[in-house]
Amino acid sequence: MTKATFLQFAMLPLMLVPMSYPVYMGVMEAYMNGVPLAFLKFNRGAEAEADYLGIQYMYKAGYDPNSFVTFFEKVEADEKKHPGTIPKIFSTHPPTPDRIEATQKEIAVLLPTREDYIVTTSEFDVVKKRLAAIEAGQKVTDKKSAKDKPTLRKKTETPTTTTGTDNTGDQNPDDDRPVLKRRPD
Repeated sequence: MTKATFLQFAMLPLMLVPMSYPVYMGVMEAYMNGVPLAFLKFNRGAEAEADYLGIQYMYKAGYDPNSFVTFFEKVEADEKKHPGTIPKIFSTHPPTPDRIEATQKEIAVLLPTREDYIVTTSEFDVVKKRLAAIEAGQKVTDKKSAKDKPTLRKKTETPTTTTGTDNTGDQNPDDDRPVLKRRPD
């Protein structure tokens, strides 16, 4: 957004340049069509940087960064089965084969191999089971009791009286809503 704003400010002097209407329309068409295409490069660069940082975060968290490559191989296989209608020049992400290749190079160069990685966690297993149930069209039910789940309480109107606060001006401890307090001076 910042780059787009700067580019819009850069267009302001063009408004002051005397030009004929056809020239003005040509400049505006070039601006309206060329700028979005130029910004796709920035989007693809940001995605490549996100991939680069993502594998480092995975590695530092104890996960196998090669699973990142496996994910993109699945995406690539799906793209081959169902090719998109948008040409690659208009894509906001780098091509998947390029992402796979770049990630494999970064893993080989940056990250030393470990003997063992985190393969799964109990939370991940719960999420996988829920997703499998949703895909199978089954109703997903939680095993938690109603008292363990968050609930939405409606705000009730209470008359404000001096009995609702103590001598420091704080609210009753019975009310569990958060209260901002000043630090002691």
